[in-house]
Amino acid sequence: MKYLLTALLAFTFITTGCDKNATDSNNNGDINKHSTVNIKTATEYFSFANNSGSSDVSAAHDVVFYSIKESPAPGAPEISFPRFRAKNGLSIALIKNVTLEEITEIPSSTDFIVNYSTEGDDWFHMVNQTTVVPDDNVYIVNTADGKFPAFKITNYYDEQGNSGVFSIEWKYLAD
Repeated sequence: MKYLLTALLAFTFITTGCDKNATDSNNNGDINKHSTVNIKTATEYFSFANNSGSSDVSAAHDVVFYSIKESPAPGAPEISFPRFRAKNGLSIALIKNVTLEEITEIPSSTDFIVNYSTEGDDWFHMVNQTTVVPDDNVYIVNTADGKFPAFKITNYYDEQGNSGVFSIEWKYLAD
């Protein structure tokens, strides 16, 4: 009888203590992470629903990470300017000087900019004219499936210190 009671208690804890959506990446508030390919050499089309990127423009995506190569002066070497934008037709709201954890509500529809795109260095600042440091901004995407993922750029370097790799943290906001 003692073993039966122990087994029933264990079964009860297991079945009531488990979250049936624990592995669902669409849980509101769960922080997800992603690092892009090196955007100096390839464009990445990122999907929040899949938490993955692709080099295929026809793949399902919400945000595009890319770079534009420009020469700052005649004869000067080309510089790769990192950028990102919303998929054509989607919109993004920019919330400045906040952490991802502070964002809990979807902004007003008037805060969203259709076909949002970064221009130049408006998502980062430079330290010692050599290091890209992401600003404390959170971007909220109004996706085609009606969800609102919020993301923050946390780094622009891979684990070896090479530039060109966006690292983001993101979460879905409650509808």
